Amino acid sequence: MFHCKTNNEENEGALSEIESLIEKISSQVPLNNTGDIDVLHKPDSIDIPVSDPGLWNLDEKTRDYICRNGFSQNINADFTHSKKEYLIVHKSGGHRTFNRYLNKDWFKTVLVNGETCQRDYLSYSETNGSVYCIPCYLFENWTVFSKKGFSNWKYPEKLKKHENSEAHKICVYKMKQRATDLGRIDTTITLQLKIETNYWINVLTRVCSVVKSLASHGLPFRGTEEKYGSSVANSGNFIMAMELVAEYDPFLSQHISKYGNPVLETIIKEVKAATYFSISIDSTPDITHIDQLSFIIRYVLPNGEPVERFIGFIDDAGHKAESLTEAIFSILKKYDLNVCFLRGQSYDNAKNMSGIYSGVQARIKDVISLADFVPCSAHSLNLVGMCAASCCEEANNFFSFTQNLYVYFSSSTYRWSLLKKYNNSTLKSLSDTRWSARDDACHSLKTNWAGVKKALLDLKHDKLQKPLTRSEAEGLLRQLSRLETSFMTEFWNDVLHTFNKTTKEKFIDCNKIPEFENKQRKRKKHFDESNDPGHTFDSQNNFKINTFYVICDNLTVELNKRKSAYDSIISKYSFILKIYELDPSEIREDAKKLRTIYKQDLDESFENECVHFQSVLKLTTNPPKTLLDMSKFIKEKQFVTIFPYVDVALKMFLCNLASNCSTERSFSTLRRIKNYLRSSMSSERLNSLAVLNIEATLTKSLNYSDVIKTFAAKQARKKKLK
Repeated sequence: MFHCKTNNEENEGALSEIESLIEKISSQVPLNNTGDIDVLHKPDSIDIPVSDPGLWNLDEKTRDYICRNGFSQNINADFTHSKKEYLIVHKSGGHRTFNRYLNKDWFKTVLVNGETCQRDYLSYSETNGSVYCIPCYLFENWTVFSKKGFSNWKYPEKLKKHENSEAHKICVYKMKQRATDLGRIDTTITLQLKIETNYWINVLTRVCSVVKSLASHGLPFRGTEEKYGSSVANSGNFIMAMELVAEYDPFLSQHISKYGNPVLETIIKEVKAATYFSISIDSTPDITHIDQLSFIIRYVLPNGEPVERFIGFIDDAGHKAESLTEAIFSILKKYDLNVCFLRGQSYDNAKNMSGIYSGVQARIKDVISLADFVPCSAHSLNLVGMCAASCCEEANNFFSFTQNLYVYFSSSTYRWSLLKKYNNSTLKSLSDTRWSARDDACHSLKTNWAGVKKALLDLKHDKLQKPLTRSEAEGLLRQLSRLETSFMTEFWNDVLHTFNKTTKEKFIDCNKIPEFENKQRKRKKHFDESNDPGHTFDSQNNFKINTFYVICDNLTVELNKRKSAYDSIISKYSFILKIYELDPSEIREDAKKLRTIYKQDLDESFENECVHFQSVLKLTTNPPKTLLDMSKFIKEKQFVTIFPYVDVALKMFLCNLASNCSTERSFSTLRRIKNYLRSSMSSERLNSLAVLNIEATLTKSLNYSDVIKTFAAKQARKKKLK
């Protein structure tokens, strides 16, 4: 009782300070009828315009003030003054009148994909019952929306025509640019730091009390299922104690119910707000040999930046394309994500995933035709290299020699120290899965060529070494001295550079540069064959035709084959990237092609928006160059209302995955969390810990302001006893 009383006294003391601060601010900043801060309504100042645009005295001072501080749309005003009478004349000669009024639906527009976009440029004038386009009003785009206000409620299409006009978009751009130049102030005054500090002190006080009590009595914390509100009998002593305290503590009860598992909920809210998304999956066995399918989702944040988030692991989803497809759709259904907005999918190059007829990507495209498949670029590059490295005998021999060289030196501490004596760096091992490891191995061999040769010579003539060690050193030295080995080392380091000169430099200490080897395989001739030896190649041409050309051809073929998958996506959006170079007619033509593909997402006004977007970019200092920068530019400048469909097109492109590296990275977390000490961990606990760990940035940046406001509002209504 004494402890609870102390906490209540501390809370009331902190709240009294906050209430006095709020009261002080409220006395200085007026509030409108909804309780929000209204910086425009200051009747005691003749220099500040009122909220009704019909009463503004338009001059430079007014323009500066509106651009800096914004304006009120007056959405909650009384629309009775907007009444307009319309006459209908019947063919019989009779007539009747009917009335129309402005309603709140005029202040928002619904895109063809279902997204709602606020028309934040409109403001209602109660004095003349009409709406004004404030940017056009301020910067003298003399249309009916700026001269006297628009009130012809029978023809809403005129508003759409106006907002798609180039003159209107230029006026909005001028207004936002002027606001930036003047340094717009933030009109929302918050007390987050003090309130959040007080909030979390209260939470941690209760948590520490429970931890101290359990630890002092030597009681275990964990139970069968550690989840608040669980129906399982043994949910753990810690959860039990916290729920017991919460039963008599409304503050803690509210905290537990709100933030039991908030991270995943935040991700799903962000995905739904972004509308468009892409997915990537990959699987790996865990410590208990259960196959875990990692599910990654990519979408664009409100600031225009794409992110990839971890959703969870699915155990025992199988390896067949049919079962994997069902698992994907079940996850999307579980979190109520609309599959119609799935715009991309990326997997590795396994046939069950990337098969064009019955793979996962093909089955998903049968349901959502616009879900473009992008093969993982990292896996594709690995496969290109592997195909080229194994296409001929000489290439296989070279990589086998590189690995044998590493194994020979790394298997003995003496040999490794001898190698380090002649080199600043060491040799690297090959990898079957990462092509970059092969590149490291080739580069280290090239860098340490002279040192490796000296170390092998020392080992060959060292009589203290075992005969097998000396023999292996002699064999490796013989392979290292081949011109083919030197050639392949340079070739695999950089195929585009000339390597004749650098190849010969490795034999600068020799009297003679060795020739390419040309081992002719003797074949027994049949009785009807002539004794003519036929056409044979010399050693150099033999290496060129049977090794060099073969590798180059394989590289070219594989790169072109895998490049086509990326070209099909890039080609659709390339006109936006080249928007500075193209003529308006070309932009319209390419925009129309993209709109034809995405009929459910882009409207006919998309072509005009692209042309107007080009005009705005040309007026901008240091304009964005990449599609990502353009997306951020639209969000930072608050141009979404001007170019809503350009924003939609950029979101659809940016949400596409280029690789499934995020799924691969989640496997590291899986191995850390579910190890041999915690092998019996449940699937639900594994997913909860994995989400909190993988999305640590999101976990740390959660916003608790809504709970703080609710808690503060409830406490503020307490009446003091007299």
